[in-house]
Amino acid sequence: MSLKISRKKSSYHVKGKVVTSNASKLLNYFTKKINKKNRIILNIDEAIEIDKQSLYAIEKLLNLASTKEKQFYVVGGGCKEIYDHFQQAS
Repeated sequence: MSLKISRKKSSYHVKGKVVTSNASKLLNYFTKKINKKNRIILNIDEAIEIDKQSLYAIEKLLNLASTKEKQFYVVGGGCKEIYDHFQQAS
């Protein structure tokens, strides 16, 4: 299943596989959103798979948001694995 990004209420939902072949799509999409909005919530409940390259893309988004003093949250199932990844990286 390809990556689909949709907005539901105040959060953005990713559906499908977030993998190397579409990590740049995710990065570009949310880079634009970070430049326009003060707060972004990324919900990964419907993500079937998130590979390492995509984790690096999410990490770049978190860093970009931080440098621009914006809020960027990742929520949903699987967040513990993502949290653990970012704890190991710091």
